[in-house]
Amino acid sequence: MEVLDHPKIGSAGEHTVSCIANMARSLSHALNGTISVARGNLLLLKTRLHDPESQSLLQEAMNALAQQESLARSFTDVSHWESYRPRRLVVRDFFEQRRDRFAQFVAEMVLDIPDDTCSVNIDPEYLELAINALIKNAREATANLKQALISVTVTVPEANTVAISVSDNGRGIAAQNAGSIFDAGFSTKTGGHAGAGLWFVRAFTTAAGGAVSAGVNAAGGPGTSMRLTLPALEQSAP
Repeated sequence: MEVLDHPKIGSAGEHTVSCIANMARSLSHALNGTISVARGNLLLLKTRLHDPESQSLLQEAMNALAQQESLARSFTDVSHWESYRPRRLVVRDFFEQRRDRFAQFVAEMVLDIPDDTCSVNIDPEYLELAINALIKNAREATANLKQALISVTVTVPEANTVAISVSDNGRGIAAQNAGSIFDAGFSTKTGGHAGAGLWFVRAFTTAAGGAVSAGVNAAGGPGTSMRLTLPALEQSAP
């Protein structure tokens, strides 16, 4: 399941997802207005400028515009989400039930959870979408490697906190991009990529009371480690 493939995910009265859907709706509206003007002007220029250098520059602009159009479509999809339903979710059970599914792309999954009843209040489909987005990002970062190594590690670093890390041995994050990778529309890839996956992870996780960060591989090797933290429920909670 890709991060934006779910057909009916959204607010259903829940403030958590309502914020994301409203933000996506505003961004989609603003992008589509700008894109419409830009595309019209570029097509007009394309008929008037015929030298090779101008045509090359125009094609670069059209490619960049295609990326923004993809982003606008992603935001439009998000704005129609309809069925977010958080519930008490036992963390170990969630991962054990999806072990085979994640194993298609993940070399190792480590569940370092001392208490098997450790739980979070979240919609499992949304959590799976967020983890899939991090795994997808890791797959793209290791696409050119002969031996890609992607791992998922779940820990309880402190009381009332669950940390989910997705690590890879890929190309890592360039220093100049470190502060932008979770921004809407940011992408280092070409070919019309939307740049919405990591934005979704941050928006959803923050709205759910958690946080997401990126850094060097936790094992000290090459690559990147994306870490998603969520508040755990008190053990006495019903």
